[in-house]
Amino acid sequence: MIKAGERGAYAGCSTPAFCILLLLSITSCSDLSGKLFILEGNFYQTRGFSNQAIAAYLKAASHPETKAYAEFGLGAVYHSLDEREAALERFKDAETTANGAPGQEHQELLYRIRYNSGVIAFENGQYDEAVVRFRQALEVNPRRVEAKRNLELSLAARRHDESASESKTGEGQKQENSETNVLFEYLREKERQQWKSREWIEDAPEDGPDY
Repeated sequence: MIKAGERGAYAGCSTPAFCILLLLSITSCSDLSGKLFILEGNFYQTRGFSNQAIAAYLKAASHPETKAYAEFGLGAVYHSLDEREAALERFKDAETTANGAPGQEHQELLYRIRYNSGVIAFENGQYDEAVVRFRQALEVNPRRVEAKRNLELSLAARRHDESASESKTGEGQKQENSETNVLFEYLREKERQQWKSREWIEDAPEDGPDY
């Protein structure tokens, strides 16, 4: 089974303490309000209070320095609610915002965005997209074992789908050929019957039978 992981509030945090440590590395302390909203969202997210977490992340999203992290947090909440399309939209916004920021301070966030996007693609059965996203995650951090494992699972699932599709196509072609042959045979038989009928009519006396 694909490993979801990495999907907690700011960036897949498992405990509030861990979230705090990650949050302190975002930027300077110039946007404390946004960071506090992120912490609030993390707190509610780890306890399963989705509505409160969403409200906190939306407030954090109004602060430029925490917008990317807030968008990711929103995506994580929507994913936990199985609203995959909404989650992907938020992850996309988070990635766009993070890519537009200077420096390398958002690398961990970028990794987790791409990783979780790969998880959703896998869950949706979109194995080509899952392969792309896990590879992109590994471009950010090639040492992450969970991304490597999920990439291998996605490649295996894609191969299985391709094999099943080829087998189904072959069986479908055989069935189509068989049905075509039956139809042609039926038409040939009808043609033979019509020809025999015409021959009988032509050979019969014009005056009809002699009683």
